[in-house]
Amino acid sequence: MTDKERFLSQARTYIGKNGRYVCIEKLNIGFICDWCAFSVSAVMNDCGFIGKYIKAIEGGAGTIPRYSDGKFGQWFKKGIKTPQAGDLFFLRYADYPTQDKYFCDHVGIVESISGNAITTLEGNVDGISGNWAATSTFKRKTRYLSDSTVYAFYRPNWQGENKTTTSSGNKTTTTSNTQTAPDILYQVHASGRWLPYVKNLTDYAGLSGKPIYGMQCKVTKGHIRYRVHLIGGGWLPWVTDTEDFAGASKLNRQIDCVQMELVGLSGYTVKYRVKCAARGAYLPYVTGWNDKNSDGYAGIYGVSIDRLQAIIVKK
Repeated sequence: MTDKERFLSQARTYIGKNGRYVCIEKLNIGFICDWCAFSVSAVMNDCGFIGKYIKAIEGGAGTIPRYSDGKFGQWFKKGIKTPQAGDLFFLRYADYPTQDKYFCDHVGIVESISGNAITTLEGNVDGISGNWAATSTFKRKTRYLSDSTVYAFYRPNWQGENKTTTSSGNKTTTTSNTQTAPDILYQVHASGRWLPYVKNLTDYAGLSGKPIYGMQCKVTKGHIRYRVHLIGGGWLPWVTDTEDFAGASKLNRQIDCVQMELVGLSGYTVKYRVKCAARGAYLPYVTGWNDKNSDGYAGIYGVSIDRLQAIIVKK
């Protein structure tokens, strides 16, 4: 499955969900009434694509291309190119002469296109007047290129889309250049027990409000090593794969910070984040602790963590 196919597949799982699911359950930011851009960001975040195809989790429709255009993808107005599946589409309900070119009123995902018709996946739509915030949902809709409100598109620099065709005599062979990142599986010890393994960003490892005391990780290609910092203590030795677990031997000391890095796997890095038990939102993602732009560790000294998420991405 290519990154684009994965993105569209994950977006379809949101159909029928509302803004509270997106903002609270997925992003843990508290409910935001205008959540169309957050729904796009949440899908990107689920796939581990923040910092790869859009710069950051954004809540304003226009802020997605404003900070990602030319770096993570290409923004273009209607009529410049033919939109494709996997593009983001943007609506403008009026002219805004004092705003920049990216300013718009609504954003969603192009699922497919046939002639003038665009099948979309989009959040914060079709709510009941007077109670819009509580009743709007994420839906599959049909829009049309000829609609005056369809304004522009943003095409992420999707990787793994190209195919190479070679000919030998009368035989033609097509080879996909898709490169799939390895999976990471991780589990934590909380509330007196080891919790089930989590794969990539399909969920989080932990229990809300319950401090984490230990962790284990493994990858499907190469190796991963990791270590933890204990509240009132220091950094414990590095652990590789599941040869042991990272944490105090009797699982009685809370973890406040985590470091992780890939070993023997070039071209990829591990991206991970934690949530502090005493705070409402995740801390920002960090990458392998020795990466050039890494912050070094995920966490805050002295504050226990209750959730962990990790994904392997291309550098």
